Amino acid sequence: MFGVVQKFPSLSNLSVVSSTTKSDSRSQKSSSRQRSSSNQVQPQLPIRKKSNVAKFPLPHSQRTFLRPVPPKKKTTVPRAFKQEVPKFQSHRSRRNRREELARLRKLTEQGPTSSARPKKRSEKARSFIPQSLLSKKSSVTSPKYFRSSSLLLYITRMLILGMGMAVIIGTILSILNPGSNSNLISQAADNEVQTNQEWKSPSIVPLVVQQTREITALKTELDTIIAKYPKLRPGIFLIDTDTGSYVDINGDATIAAASTIKLPILVAFFQAVDQGRIKLDDMLTMEESHIAEGSGNMQFRRPGSKYGALQTARKMIIISDNTATNMLIEELGGAKVLNQLFQSWGLKNTVINNPLPDLSGTNTTTPKDLINLISQVNQGGLVSLKSRDRLFGIMENTQNNSLLPRGIGRGSIIAHKTGNLKSVLADVGMIDLMNGKRYLLAVLARRPDNDQDAVGLIRGISKKSYQYLKLSQ
Repeated sequence: MFGVVQKFPSLSNLSVVSSTTKSDSRSQKSSSRQRSSSNQVQPQLPIRKKSNVAKFPLPHSQRTFLRPVPPKKKTTVPRAFKQEVPKFQSHRSRRNRREELARLRKLTEQGPTSSARPKKRSEKARSFIPQSLLSKKSSVTSPKYFRSSSLLLYITRMLILGMGMAVIIGTILSILNPGSNSNLISQAADNEVQTNQEWKSPSIVPLVVQQTREITALKTELDTIIAKYPKLRPGIFLIDTDTGSYVDINGDATIAAASTIKLPILVAFFQAVDQGRIKLDDMLTMEESHIAEGSGNMQFRRPGSKYGALQTARKMIIISDNTATNMLIEELGGAKVLNQLFQSWGLKNTVINNPLPDLSGTNTTTPKDLINLISQVNQGGLVSLKSRDRLFGIMENTQNNSLLPRGIGRGSIIAHKTGNLKSVLADVGMIDLMNGKRYLLAVLARRPDNDQDAVGLIRGISKKSYQYLKLSQ
């Protein structure tokens, strides 16, 4: 549908020409509507000039007049008045100075002082605080916290004050009595020695393993060897640490210990080291009463010479120094103290009766006592493990290897101690074989007047024992 706007000369009327394509019914309705309204005054709207507006008049039948659109009624929405909050006004604008002073005086009389507890929050202020926070009290602001912190601070201050007073008093006393400081140090040292002496020695451990069965085959072969030396009266004790099998030939016979007595003295030395009574680097003074003839080179030094404690013990075993042995006997408390110690270890027949060299053979022991001692140390008894390692390390360096070591094969390790007097020749030790087996062997051969057949006897017994245990499973 197209329409054409016609501009009339009076510019007061506006008409729109409807298209001729309308149906006849619509044209008739519009003509009748025009006739009915011809008697009424039609409102006309002004129109702007436009270049594309038609300037020729339209036929009356095709004119269509626009009705004015009535203006919309304005709906007034009632205002939702907010409650006006009066602005803050200074007290000086509302009251004079006298009233203000009166108000402040009244507040001072009625209101809480600075030291009083503040009032609770108003309900309006509390409404903005989460209930979870209101229900929990801070541990830092609680009265108990301040009470505990103040108590801790008070105790700390008292401790600092006490320490300061003690330092001041100690300084004054040391100035007035200079010897008191040394007395206190000596008393502390005595207390430390007493504490170390209270150290309990390791419990006595029995033989490495209980004696299970006697090795009769080996015993028969050893008896055959002994029969070749009718002048000798040996005492033999052997035990296999893996199986508990043993050989006992006069193992309980009391025989002159010779230098094998140095073995229990060595164990007593390391026990004293473990107890703190002796330190390995302590210096020992060789007195004239310690000097002994026989084996060792310390006898050729002047009295007053000093040796380290560990050095003295090593000389006692490695070169079998008699002078070093006498020094350690005195350092450990004397023969009587050592004999009691040996008895507590279960060595019933091991006794020191005279200082070395003891040429008459009054110091005694038995093969079983010596094996019992080695087995206890081997299992971790009597001394600490560290001292045990040092002890066996010293015994492995024994210089005299002419007896038991001559009967074992290459690759085997032996830690042993020999003894040599005119009346006795002895060797006792612990042997480790290449097949992992370990056994303990002690041979003490009593002999007439330095008989050298004892050397062959000890070597033969060592060799036969080695061969048998090497092949055994």
